[in-house]
Amino acid sequence: MTAAQDLVIAHAFPPHSDPGAVVAAQRVRERGRPVDVIQNARGPEHLDLTLDHDLERIAGDLVRRRHEVDSPTLVEEWPGIARFTERGLQQALDWDRHGPGYQQLHSRADHVANHVLAARLRLLRPDLEWTAEFSGPLTHDARGKSRRSPVHPGALPDALAEGVRRAGFHPPESVNVFEWAETLAHALADRIVVSDARQRDRMVAAVTDEALAARVRERVVIAEQPVLPPAFYELGDPGHDLDPGRTHLGHLGDARSPRAMDVVLDALGALPPPARQGLCLHVVTPAHEDLREEVARRGLADVVRVVDLPRHLDLLALYRRMDVLLLSDPGTGDRTGAGPALPSAWGDHRGSGRPVWGLVEAGSALDAEPLDHRTPVGHVSAAVQLLSRLSALQG
Repeated sequence: MTAAQDLVIAHAFPPHSDPGAVVAAQRVRERGRPVDVIQNARGPEHLDLTLDHDLERIAGDLVRRRHEVDSPTLVEEWPGIARFTERGLQQALDWDRHGPGYQQLHSRADHVANHVLAARLRLLRPDLEWTAEFSGPLTHDARGKSRRSPVHPGALPDALAEGVRRAGFHPPESVNVFEWAETLAHALADRIVVSDARQRDRMVAAVTDEALAARVRERVVIAEQPVLPPAFYELGDPGHDLDPGRTHLGHLGDARSPRAMDVVLDALGALPPPARQGLCLHVVTPAHEDLREEVARRGLADVVRVVDLPRHLDLLALYRRMDVLLLSDPGTGDRTGAGPALPSAWGDHRGSGRPVWGLVEAGSALDAEPLDHRTPVGHVSAAVQLLSRLSALQG
């Protein structure tokens, strides 16, 4: 079996069941090259992140070696980031010495620690070709809220700062780790990957150093979210019966916008009873007990089915059984403009082949996609009109 000359740094990677882990494995499959993987050992503080060994089918035997770093799962706190970097670096250098030598390095910023470790390794191995992928802006969350966490003084930030200076740029004046992770990728990565043009433009516009912005413009590329082959949607068994004679809607694997769930529930409640009975909404959410209580409080238990979060392959199988899938922008208001990044579940929705209803902000990344139905996020009346039309399909 051919040894890997690509190293993937993925804080989350199968068999851990996590959206970022699934996308990281899909990228490996998409490239089709053997890889070694450095990931984190998920600790007891993340009991909701379960193991799902079926997810290992995604990358399959392209994964040659996989090492779980013993570090706390503190994805936004410097002690966890530093320990993941220091221990992951030791493993990467050991594999590099005792193998054919790495040629390519890949990291994806669903966790900032990935880019920090990748930058540290790139400084020690400047001949490595580093591809740094962004799933969205690091310094703001999906709803436009600023994200901050301090970098602690020490040898690691000193080495990273010196590396940025040697590359001809200024390290961030801020001690915010999210800003640091963006700057490291902008200054050192050979290839910067984003999922759509809007995300690219916002990333470049946010760089105030014109020389650094010019480097980003030269190296940024757009790569759509990866999509699994149709066969993966047939492997699972959700064990979920569907009532005949109803239009089945799925709000599956999209945890970014509780506001969207409120809009859809409001719209269902506003429908005349005959129209409402022509629909059935299936919701997969980690907070299933809270949602069940809310559904019961609204008197919608006959048209809303709340499903415990299944294994990912079961979830994909459920996608294929829906008549319409729901996906939403987070509703950023005017703080940072319309949603700058696609929902992480968009690739799974697109790969299902099922019609998608997008609850969108005008001009967002999701709004630019080929949706089958779209209504403005937060607008109940538009959702009522669409649900009426969907219910009539079964009339």
